[in-house]
Amino acid sequence: MMKIIAFHSYKGGTGKTHLSANLATVLAQRGHKTALLDLDFRGPNLQTLCGIEATVTINDLLFDPDLTGEDILVSFEEKYKIPLYAAFASTDFRKMGDIVRADKKQRQRSLKRILRLRDELSEAGFDYTIIDTSPGVQMESIDGLVISDATCLVLKADDFDISGTKSMVTQLYSLLDSKNYVVLNRVVAEKCPPEQGVWDNEDVQMVKRFEETITEEMRMEVITSIPCFCEVAREGSRSIFSIKHPEHYFSKYIEELATKLINGF
Repeated sequence: MMKIIAFHSYKGGTGKTHLSANLATVLAQRGHKTALLDLDFRGPNLQTLCGIEATVTINDLLFDPDLTGEDILVSFEEKYKIPLYAAFASTDFRKMGDIVRADKKQRQRSLKRILRLRDELSEAGFDYTIIDTSPGVQMESIDGLVISDATCLVLKADDFDISGTKSMVTQLYSLLDSKNYVVLNRVVAEKCPPEQGVWDNEDVQMVKRFEETITEEMRMEVITSIPCFCEVAREGSRSIFSIKHPEHYFSKYIEELATKLINGF
């Protein structure tokens, strides 16, 4: 049975798009047929990350009842030799505006088409679907969250609004029928990046205290804390890091995250 994992955040700039793309890649590298869906309609950048200019997007699917998942999915099997597929949000400002201005009836139609897309992917034999959502409590984000089996709330550990995030968790996540986790991303410690990808004991204790604070505030498990790696920052959004650098410590953290999420189902 297909499992759906959504990446979400209270604010932009946490790295959720980067994490979702790399997780989808790692799952596909393990042989799992994986779909990566861009539901970040207000700030889409998966096309840039994947080096794609999509002609038919999820935006089109939401407004055209004749389109199906097959029409919007882009295969990366030939390019990367792994069973990875993606469907992108449009970068056309007019289509982005259509999503923002959608009335209640259109939002209902959009949700039905997202549900239909989910069923089509499941019937097509996908093992996992990874969703990159819009930050905050936009309706299109909620659509992605409500169909998910697990949600990763991404916090940038060096500057996040714990009050706003906690409020969102209290009001929104308590309504979700999913496993909910916190991913601390770009964690900056005294020795950062850590040598050999591992913090020393002093920094381990610092990160542990930070995780305990987040767990107490959010009432959610911190599933992983990923260090801030300069190489990842330099790479930016030009490519999927785990494909270019599978042996890098960042990629190992994504491997561990994938294993924890799979074992959590």
